[in-house]
Amino acid sequence: MRVNYFDLGACRGIEIHWFADHIMRQLGINDYRVYGFEACQQYSKWMSETFNFNPKISIINKAISDSNKTIRLYYSRNGVGHSIYSTKNNVGQTYEEVESIKFSDWFNKNVDYSEKDINIVKVNIEGAELPFFKDIIDNKVHNKIDLFCGQGHDIEKVAELSSRVQEYYDLLESNNIVLHRFSEHKPEKNVDMIQKIKELIDLK
Repeated sequence: MRVNYFDLGACRGIEIHWFADHIMRQLGINDYRVYGFEACQQYSKWMSETFNFNPKISIINKAISDSNKTIRLYYSRNGVGHSIYSTKNNVGQTYEEVESIKFSDWFNKNVDYSEKDINIVKVNIEGAELPFFKDIIDNKVHNKIDLFCGQGHDIEKVAELSSRVQEYYDLLESNNIVLHRFSEHKPEKNVDMIQKIKELIDLK
């Protein structure tokens, strides 16, 4: 059994650090892989250098969207919360061009799926949660994920998606997707990840 952790919107890699250096260590799990997806080139480069010592951690400089193409990543004014949506409430008009991917395509190409493994996704992609979940549901990848984590409400911060907020929450509910909080922001509210993984191990 392997534990795979996919961190979508890794930013500075705080949750990756918690997962690899604390959670896996406390659980005594050595067979794990971490995949950190970060669209911002600066953050991605920094994480690649920071986690270079651990071959089980891979940093992927890609944005998550509903297509495989070059798109714009708009910078937030305070350096946190960059988004592929120019109408997100805290971004300006400064941007960089980034490569975006459909997560289902990447997963099916790069992950040797086994029902015995535990797959955990943390999603914090500043409004792109809607295309992400639509993609993995349409392509049946959501059934291969054992635990979804994140705050999940960033769609409410994007003006151009305001008419689709209820669609987003209905999509999660109709597919029995529950987001468990796991974030560097207000970590005291986070789920007990160690206990959740123990429960998943028992189910396997």
